[in-house]
Amino acid sequence: MKKTFSYILLMLGAVAFFACDDGIDYQKMRNEELALLDEYMAVAHPGAEETPSGLFYFNEPGTGEGDTIKAGDRVQLFYATWSLVEGPDSFLVDQTNGYMDGHRFEPYEVTVSTGGSIKGLEEGLTYMQPGTRSRLVINSELAYGQQGSGAAIGAFQTVLMEVEIYKVIPFETSTDDEE
Repeated sequence: MKKTFSYILLMLGAVAFFACDDGIDYQKMRNEELALLDEYMAVAHPGAEETPSGLFYFNEPGTGEGDTIKAGDRVQLFYATWSLVEGPDSFLVDQTNGYMDGHRFEPYEVTVSTGGSIKGLEEGLTYMQPGTRSRLVINSELAYGQQGSGAAIGAFQTVLMEVEIYKVIPFETSTDDEE
């Protein structure tokens, strides 16, 4: 009986915690992000088309060859990341992390479509081939959402990524020969 009562109190506390209003207007923040993103795209990439999920990607001509990356493939890549914020006279892009253009360290590895990285990056990879250089514009819904990513990327911030595919390790399914 004592355990049941404790469990009920714990559940009521959890319901009260999640039901409380923290005073932050998340919908307003999201709407402001989308307005800034629309304005940025109109200035920086007029006429760009987005994918059904809301991702924008721009593969550099002449890069990439071979098969398009697929779900399950392991991809080693170099990248740089910025967050889109509004400045006093124009857009600011604050670099948050990454390594590109001569700053070669160990490549970052992502297994596509497993949820091990942000959705926008994993989706963007499926539009690329080995050797591709691409720029991704990833809205917060496909990036870090309302929680952001620590001090580097705030809540409801669009992420801009520059990505270079270093190596693709194709997903291999088991065959009858392995039995």
